[in-house]
Amino acid sequence: MRTSCTSGSQDIFAKSLLLMGRQLVLLVLISFCSSTLFAQEPETKKPDSEKKEEQQEKKGTGLESILPKPIIVINVASVERILSDIDFIFELAGRPEIAEIASASLANVNDLEGIDRNRNLGVELYLKTGLIPQPVPTMYLPITKVRTFLETLEKLIPGDEETIKKDTDRDDLYVINGRRGESIIRLQDDYAHMLFQGVENETSLDMISSRDFGDPSQKLQNLTADYDLAFKIDLNAIPELMRTTFLGFFRTAIETQLQQRDGESKAAYEFRRMSGKQNLENIEYFLSEGQEMVFGGRIEKEAKRGVVDMLIKARPNSDLARAVKNIPGKASYFSVITSRENLPLAISASMNLARRDRKIYQKYLDYFEKQLSEILLTEEERLQNTNSMQQFFSPVKTMVDKGHLDVFAQLASTPTKKFALIGGIKVAPSSNLPAALLDIINRIDQLPDNKTHIFTNAETVQGIALHQVQPDIKTADDKQQRFLGGVPSLYIGADNEVIWFAMGTEIAVAALNEAIETINTATPEARKEQRTAPGQIEFHIRPWLNLFSEAEIQESGVMKILDGAFQKENDLILVTTQPTETGVRTRLQFDEGYLKLLGISISKRFDRNQERREEQRRTRKRAEQLEKNLGIQDN
Repeated sequence: MRTSCTSGSQDIFAKSLLLMGRQLVLLVLISFCSSTLFAQEPETKKPDSEKKEEQQEKKGTGLESILPKPIIVINVASVERILSDIDFIFELAGRPEIAEIASASLANVNDLEGIDRNRNLGVELYLKTGLIPQPVPTMYLPITKVRTFLETLEKLIPGDEETIKKDTDRDDLYVINGRRGESIIRLQDDYAHMLFQGVENETSLDMISSRDFGDPSQKLQNLTADYDLAFKIDLNAIPELMRTTFLGFFRTAIETQLQQRDGESKAAYEFRRMSGKQNLENIEYFLSEGQEMVFGGRIEKEAKRGVVDMLIKARPNSDLARAVKNIPGKASYFSVITSRENLPLAISASMNLARRDRKIYQKYLDYFEKQLSEILLTEEERLQNTNSMQQFFSPVKTMVDKGHLDVFAQLASTPTKKFALIGGIKVAPSSNLPAALLDIINRIDQLPDNKTHIFTNAETVQGIALHQVQPDIKTADDKQQRFLGGVPSLYIGADNEVIWFAMGTEIAVAALNEAIETINTATPEARKEQRTAPGQIEFHIRPWLNLFSEAEIQESGVMKILDGAFQKENDLILVTTQPTETGVRTRLQFDEGYLKLLGISISKRFDRNQERREEQRRTRKRAEQLEKNLGIQDN
């Protein structure tokens, strides 16, 4: 049950909600156009005959119009869903009274009377074509009673000079007149469609009054059903000419940045240029092959977790559609260890690569092979097809060429509560791989500018020789000692089909040995079972807190809050990438502890604001009392 609270608290939340709304809208606008486009002065009011002539002229030339579909939609499932989320978050934080204040603050805006609090609302951003495309943002609000809604709207509109009157010719139009010009409210399908003030012109006003916007509760029902808050970019709504023009400007800007810089080495320049061109090609590919992108979030109260999705929908029968459909590959070679629980950090990928991605990875592999060959091999050796560099990279290239990526990396927490990084890369079988790696390590050791200590065959795990690369550091600093247990070394080795690595102290070697032993002793059936998503990142925060003593946690305000919010069962952040029927989805799922942390953080900020307001009140009261006392003394 929500109860009323002090007017001071209500003011804080009302201002906070208004500020958040303004920032959200501002972010959308800035993404598409310079802020100068919104600083236009209201046009001088012209005679009706002149207006009609201008409209006919514009329609005749076709130089300026508003695209038929919005390119961006920000959809809120409903006011009640958001209030329910707020209730849930502050309940987890043990501060339900804050949620009550948030609800009570709606009294400052007429309790949103006249607005249907159980249907979706939001913002649609259209584009006005022309020499410089201009965004035309409109808001859609579900309404129950028109008159009550208008009374609420008058409280929402800033300033006292605005008036809202019904159009003399049409029942579905209301006109807002004020110091910033004239705007229109269009009623359709029990929704009010409104221009944002500051973008009123003949074209946008005509759009509001004449366009069929459709019913937002129907056309956006998928967003509303799946997410409490969603942000959709519709690439199909952008005309091909506009898209091509944008890419032209973007390509020119990128290529300008890809010139060689003063003092930049040739190798660094080649890598930066290759990466920059690849990024440009990726953007072009996405704009040509993608249909829409959705960012959506919701709180699942029964499961006590939050979910944030990024969805990319591909154009039907496009290369992107075929590529993402084939992402899931065979079970990972490392499958039996990639699903271990409560690791501080775990990353795994076992997926099929599209033909386009294979070419990209081959370019990078060719680059690294070339650079290392120039450093480590003589000119004569580089001409030989059997040199160690070729024998090392060939199995990796073959695996990529076959179209399957299979890797893992884990930050393991050892029995001593220290961390060790371990990982592996599956490659095509090659009996030359271990010897090639040994030769490369030896050559690095012989470089005149090598400042590391290298020990070949320093350790052996499950019959695999590990070579140790140790930095020239004698004493571990506080962070190295706390997290890793000493000065870390890199251990690297290979068998005939995997390149293995570990980083840390000797405990890293033990962690890698345990992982390889688990793989080797697993049954063939267990190894064929895919236990994770094709691409997955897993993060647990509790093991990080275990690195600190109870005294250290209590002395640190931040760690004390984290310690109170997280337990072993509620500290997971899980990121997965999987194909959908129409594209690909990357999902970020976070446990109850993170929702609780959000509620605690907002509550503490609220308490500080309250304390600041109370201190200001006491200061004013003391000043008034002092002024009163001085007045008595003068008399």
